[in-house]
Amino acid sequence: MSVVLDILTVGTAAATGCGAGWWLRGGTGPSSAPAGDSGESEALRKKVAESQAAAATAQRDAQTARSQALDAARDAAAHKFEAAQARTEVARAREEAQEAHRAVAQMQEIAARMAADVDQHNSRVQEINAEIGESGATGLGADAIAKLIEANNKMQEQLQSAEKKLEEQEKALEEQIAAARTDTLTKLGNRRAFDAKLAELEGLFRQQQRPSSVMMIDVDHFKKFNDTYGHQAGDEVLRSVARVLRDNVSSNAMVCRYGGEEFAIIFGGCDLTIASPAAERARAAIADSVVEFEGKQLRVSASGGIAQFRPNETVEAMVKRADDALYVCKEAGRNCGHWHDGETSHPITERFKKKAEPGASEESSEPKAVPANRDPLTGLSARAPFLEDVDRRLAEWRCGGPDVSMIAVEIDKFDRLTKAFGESAGETMLKATAQFLKATMRDMDHVARVSDRQFALTLPGASVEDAAAVAERIRTAIENCKLPVKGGVLQFTISSGAAQMIMNDTTASFVERANRFLKTAADQGGNRCVSCEEPEQIAVTG
Repeated sequence: MSVVLDILTVGTAAATGCGAGWWLRGGTGPSSAPAGDSGESEALRKKVAESQAAAATAQRDAQTARSQALDAARDAAAHKFEAAQARTEVARAREEAQEAHRAVAQMQEIAARMAADVDQHNSRVQEINAEIGESGATGLGADAIAKLIEANNKMQEQLQSAEKKLEEQEKALEEQIAAARTDTLTKLGNRRAFDAKLAELEGLFRQQQRPSSVMMIDVDHFKKFNDTYGHQAGDEVLRSVARVLRDNVSSNAMVCRYGGEEFAIIFGGCDLTIASPAAERARAAIADSVVEFEGKQLRVSASGGIAQFRPNETVEAMVKRADDALYVCKEAGRNCGHWHDGETSHPITERFKKKAEPGASEESSEPKAVPANRDPLTGLSARAPFLEDVDRRLAEWRCGGPDVSMIAVEIDKFDRLTKAFGESAGETMLKATAQFLKATMRDMDHVARVSDRQFALTLPGASVEDAAAVAERIRTAIENCKLPVKGGVLQFTISSGAAQMIMNDTTASFVERANRFLKTAADQGGNRCVSCEEPEQIAVTG
């Protein structure tokens, strides 16, 4: 808004009581004033001289403001023309250009009115200057200066009004551009938004070799669904699919309605290894959702094909490969996902399922042999593979994968209890805690023993509130557990800290935050879970 800033400079200069075309010549004034009024006349002449200098500056600034206002309008027009030319759909680009033309014309009209107001103000100031020049009387001079101040105030109001109108017009223009890229039914990005985003990512791939992937998703048997339940039910299904996809990827991924019953998810900065598991979970979630419509519970499924940018490949070619993979899904019976390697398509689950489900138990041909990546006492993952999985989950989340929460767990007063009941009691507590954690986890969760007395659990797709609820169930179960040990019965408790992945997290910062909450819980007496910076007591006993 450089135009507005320059014009405000004009208004500020004008508000000092400046004018143009003053009657003074060479710093002298009329000599006909009475001798007794010489001091007062001299003061008036001095004030007039100061006004003359300021008025000249104001007039120059006004001309500059006028020129800059017109330049800004022309720049705005040029910018909107370039934006319109960048559109891939020519017909819609023309429509947007027309909207931009109208908006720019309105901005030019405002700029012209501002310039006219400045000219009118200058004329009025010159008239007032003439009045002062014709009058040597103090009273008349003071009256003329009062008129000048009034004119300046009016000009200031006009400038403020023009500034407000320009801001409103700029906002309206931004809203028009946003509306042109939004699907009215689902409120997702539309085909134009999809094309623009991929064009941007293609440029990054060419310049920085930054990978990106896209999944094309098609609602299965949608025409038959429409014929059976009607188009209104079909519209509700499309809205539901949009919500499911949006809710099952992070804000780093872009979900679009490509057209009809076809959707797309763009994973900027992600290769297939990271994007495919996230995309497949989002696709599969469609079949798990229920659509409520006129008292009926309706279900649909969807198929998805995914591909990533390859060297020397156009956007169109990459999208076509994703479509080819989608077509293979339909041939395979639908409700599945395939990825394209540049030559052919493969089921997503064949390559990525194991990566999507870390921590799952693997049978060994030698039951007594413990893999190096597992804790020998509890059979849980060791610290190193757990942190590797957190790394992968973090990269996945950045590219649109599900939210991830972590629970850090520690046995309260472990050293004291071990000293009182013996080393075997310590091992029993560790094994019991591991069993409770394994009983809680889902296939996609990952539980590990990360130190002598500490465990950690990742929960993909869970919020910090969900994680705190899980921690509370584990805490309650362990508190009520009575372990037979040598010399009696042992009861113990745990403390835990729950944290959720946040923007700019690293693996180290994510783990550190969960451990910090765990320490807070222990410092408060233990047997509780803390899940926020200002800790609230989630669960306390005794």
